[in-house]
Amino acid sequence: MNGADSEAMVMIVVMPTMFVIMGWALNTLLAHIHKQRLAKLHFALQEKVLDKLGSSPEAIEYLHSDAGEKLFALVAMERTNPYTRILTALQAGAVIGLLGAGFIILRGQVPQETGDAFLVIGVLGVCLGLGFLASSAAAFVFSKNWGLINGAAEHDA
Repeated sequence: MNGADSEAMVMIVVMPTMFVIMGWALNTLLAHIHKQRLAKLHFALQEKVLDKLGSSPEAIEYLHSDAGEKLFALVAMERTNPYTRILTALQAGAVIGLLGAGFIILRGQVPQETGDAFLVIGVLGVCLGLGFLASSAAAFVFSKNWGLINGAAEHDA
């Protein structure tokens, strides 16, 4: 292949990869902003309800009712449900790691100039995938030790 063909191959591979990565990063950022806004609204609602109720016996009764428990369910669920974060990191690690491995395998099928780009993208993908997998493993171990998975934690102190 000549230089024009190798440049075309780089554009076919690198440009979509860059757009996918930028789209994923933007999606992650927007999801984070959305979660922060929801949490702020939820906390503001909780604060208003607690200010209105005060510390009367009716307030304590309300907090022990189903409606009171639902009011505080969002915070409790976010704190005690690590499965979503672990599985998301596991999925991202598997997909990105396999994508990187695919780039490394395909580098032999393209010209040398393009092969170098495939190698760089592949190594970065594999490293990023392994990072996500390590993150999910660490989150699983810590969640299990802290009692967030399968019951209460053992307290040695």
